[in-house]
Amino acid sequence: MTQAGAETTPAQWEAIPVADLLAHPGNVRDDVQVPDDLLADITANGVQEPLYIVRTHGDVPQVIDGFMRLAAAVAAGLETVPFTPRPVIRIDQLTPHPKNAREDLDINAAFVESLRAEGCRIPVKIQRLEGGVLQVNDGNRRYFGSKEADLTHLPYEWDDESRDEADQFLDMITTAQHRKSLTHGEMTAAMFSAAEAGAQVGRIAKAAGVRQKDVKAVVRVRTNKALNAAVADAADYAWTFDHLAALSEFADDAEALAAITGAAAAKGADADDVDWAIAIERTKRDRRRRAEAHRAELEQAGQRIRDAAELSERATPVWRLKTTDGKRISADEHAQCKGQVWVLEGADDEKYKPYCTSPVLYGHAAPGDGGAASTKTSADKEAEKAARAAVKKGNIEWDAAEGRRRQWIADLVKRRSLPKDTTNIVTGHISTALLDGTWGVGDDLNSDATTKILATLLGLTSDQAKDRSAFTEHVSKDPRRAVQLQFAAIAAVRERSAGRYAWRTDEMRCNDIRRATARWFKILEALGYSLTPIERSVADDEPYDPNRPKRAALPASSDQAAEAEPAADEAAA
Repeated sequence: MTQAGAETTPAQWEAIPVADLLAHPGNVRDDVQVPDDLLADITANGVQEPLYIVRTHGDVPQVIDGFMRLAAAVAAGLETVPFTPRPVIRIDQLTPHPKNAREDLDINAAFVESLRAEGCRIPVKIQRLEGGVLQVNDGNRRYFGSKEADLTHLPYEWDDESRDEADQFLDMITTAQHRKSLTHGEMTAAMFSAAEAGAQVGRIAKAAGVRQKDVKAVVRVRTNKALNAAVADAADYAWTFDHLAALSEFADDAEALAAITGAAAAKGADADDVDWAIAIERTKRDRRRRAEAHRAELEQAGQRIRDAAELSERATPVWRLKTTDGKRISADEHAQCKGQVWVLEGADDEKYKPYCTSPVLYGHAAPGDGGAASTKTSADKEAEKAARAAVKKGNIEWDAAEGRRRQWIADLVKRRSLPKDTTNIVTGHISTALLDGTWGVGDDLNSDATTKILATLLGLTSDQAKDRSAFTEHVSKDPRRAVQLQFAAIAAVRERSAGRYAWRTDEMRCNDIRRATARWFKILEALGYSLTPIERSVADDEPYDPNRPKRAALPASSDQAAEAEPAADEAAA
């Protein structure tokens, strides 16, 4: 209820005018004699102990406890007095049960903050023992939590004094059995209802023991028709606050919402599955943004842009062009061709590609083998097109996994301290990397690519990332983080080597990269990282088919029918 030394907090006692109480004769007792010390205290400090007042028929305020304090307030000329609509008792008058059944009361920060913000809402059950001791038979967690929250009073009710110690322990069992926490869905619904009823975000967050941004995420989802429907489509999944916040990013993207919801609604889906779906959709979104930026650059440079559907069958990507004598035509060489246009081949591509609208018309060899007639059947061409589309889809998933993985590593690096087992694994890996010389640390540690990754893992700004020699100045000097920072440097080398070639098991397979990446993934897994499906295929040295149904899998992509670049170019991109 009220907080010690904090009379203006939201949990302070309500006040009622003295005149309202005096207007009803039942609140004035002629036989009440106010002691001099009580009158002096109330005259100097006001009424500190609230009156217990209930409302009877006709909304009449009736004093149940506090007649003497009211009389003193009248004598002292006070205009209002504090009151409570239910009985409360000072915490310092209570004694916890010496044999409480709960060994771990779980007095966590969120519970204490909730009590501090809203007071204790559930009465403790107390019993008067010999010698006047008031023992808490039920509600010991509330008792200790309220003390930590600096509350001065608790609501209470009397336990049946005829019940013996055996009855008290049986009560502990039955009350624990009868309690049931709100489900996550019930909690978020209640939080939204509180917001609709006018409760401020901060108050809801404190009452629920969550972050303010969690409350805001709930309100955004519940007030948006598309987002609310998406959550309802996977009602059996326990949506986390972070996942609700992520949904808000895609409020205007029905395809992305469907993919994320589909992952959540899948049988046996867990948080990792939904994380994976969100990571994929974020990667696709980021690719579209980069494509928009690329288009703006091309337009500013005066380049012609065409939709893939506008091109004739003769249009050919520049990478496939050759001269009439069979030599390759580079993009720079084709830049001055009057037939050049730029095309976004697939909806999830991040770059526009140069095309020639009519190779023969503009002096190039027909697509294929330098002018010779192609021997490939339509079925062969369709199979190649499907294979290239699968590569593009796999690369999207690889990029999504990479972003998710590097964020996990960055979070590990930011931790002030690590558990002993984790520290041992990290330290062992650092030693192996430095001593065995099998990971290329000496060659790659100071490369530009490694420096860029390391800056990301350390959380440096773009300005801080410009000078590798000053990285140490920008990170924590806390010696407890030394192992994490050393690990970040080694991890940056590992991540630099874990390129797209690692997941391929077709003609572009690179066993050296795949084996090294598999070893790295297994180290991360030992540290607690949950591998995505594409990372799992590398760790287990299994082929990966992006189109194979799997938990949290992508729906059929809109660009699967689009022709992609050759596998080598895709892997090198």
